[in-house]
Amino acid sequence: MLALRIPSEYFRRSGLLRGQIFSDAMHTLFRFCAIVLSIGVLQACSTATGVPPMASVSSTDPSAVPADSQSDLKGDFVPAIVGIPTDPGPTNIYRIGPFDRLNIEVFQVEELSSQERVNEEGMIIMPLIGKVKVGGLTTEEAEQAIANRLGQSYLQNPQVDIFVAEFASQKVTVTGHVKAQGVFPLSGETTLMQAIALAGGVDAVAKKTEILVFRKQQSGDVNAYVVDLEAIEEGRLTDPMIVADDRIVVPKSGVAVMRRTIGGILTGWVARAPLY
Repeated sequence: MLALRIPSEYFRRSGLLRGQIFSDAMHTLFRFCAIVLSIGVLQACSTATGVPPMASVSSTDPSAVPADSQSDLKGDFVPAIVGIPTDPGPTNIYRIGPFDRLNIEVFQVEELSSQERVNEEGMIIMPLIGKVKVGGLTTEEAEQAIANRLGQSYLQNPQVDIFVAEFASQKVTVTGHVKAQGVFPLSGETTLMQAIALAGGVDAVAKKTEILVFRKQQSGDVNAYVVDLEAIEEGRLTDPMIVADDRIVVPKSGVAVMRRTIGGILTGWVARAPLY
């Protein structure tokens, strides 16, 4: 029977070689992690001090700009205000639009109370009085229009109340790091948290402390509000109301990206590291 004699020096050198390979691999890993950490810290620091006092949005129609100056068009800047948007209040009076759903109540006359959908022509059909045009009217004006029609032939001094149950003609846009970006109709009064919930909520790398709400003012200008969603969730800040045509942008958190990247690297390394 043939026996092979392998010198002990071979095992010693083989062990040294495996140790050197492991050491080189660990050194490479640490260098890579250091680079990723540096990038993550720089990205986090760039947002740690808050959103810049001016946010850039493109609000100029390029077709209205001469061809020789379109190359210089970089977009306009809008003021960035840290805090929740101001309550629209009575200055932002809503006017009924097509496909809105109205709850109409006639005081002490339950048979005439109903729920009506405004058609594309701005009309609704009421019991007894038939078609009534409410499109383009405020709720108070629509209440008076229905009361006048009822008072002509059926009731004495009728009292009508209208509540807009669904604002089908009003929409909000939610983009950025949410689970389902899109344009969503506003159903009744909607807050910032509810609007983000329509988009499925924020994703794992969202920067919840700096949610941007872009709102057009009566002057035609656009303001950007920087809102701390975490403070709202914890009850330290009022959940602001969203109005028609608001645009909500959820930015990315550099810290969250760094954590996910390093976590993925370390998990992959543990799965692949050789055992000696």
